[in-house]
Amino acid sequence: MALLKGIVAGGARDLNIVSFLGSVDVEYLLASGAVADLHSAGVSLDGFGLAPAFRAARQQQTVRFIEWSEASMVAAVEAAARGLPSMPCSTAPGSDVVKHNPSLGVYEDPPTGTPTVFATALPIDIALIHAPAADAHGNIYVEGDLGLDGLLARAAKTTIVSFERQAAADPPLAAISRLWIDAVVRAAGGSWPTECHPDALVDLGAVAAWARSKDLLPEMLEKAS
Repeated sequence: MALLKGIVAGGARDLNIVSFLGSVDVEYLLASGAVADLHSAGVSLDGFGLAPAFRAARQQQTVRFIEWSEASMVAAVEAAARGLPSMPCSTAPGSDVVKHNPSLGVYEDPPTGTPTVFATALPIDIALIHAPAADAHGNIYVEGDLGLDGLLARAAKTTIVSFERQAAADPPLAAISRLWIDAVVRAAGGSWPTECHPDALVDLGAVAAWARSKDLLPEMLEKAS
């Protein structure tokens, strides 16, 4: 969130956003008017229900939304990371997401002839990641599930990581090697109002207030410096 605040403050607009499963991060960018295209497998506030800025954007068609299944987005990002034109995925060939996403198609699997969904590589210019810790060399440390962050770091042309705290260097235990990182910046509390285990808990009050908001002012999701 800290990196996104800087992007919005810098006046960036008409962004093409790729968010595997979006939450208040995507809400903040939408409320700030910074998004032109949004690629995602879903945007929600989890237990707080629908994401209001995302819902409004979809209903009013103020942004172009490209829907992915989780499996197809993983395949598309992995294809980009590996330098491949496309990759197969486990998305069902009969799924409506295949009909509506131009980057997905059904083709015969070469070895077996089985109809299979292939995802075209999804190019990513800049990956923004927030992590618990980084060492002085730029290696990134994550306790728990890395999610899609490792793939994003390898797929992007430029990867920028904000982090909560500096850690002692232990490269074999790094979740993301410095080889895939272009810049790191310390931003304690930079995940607010979302969680960054084990350093920061989700601010349930802030998320609940956003879910109830009628005005959807982006300042509600900007933590005071």
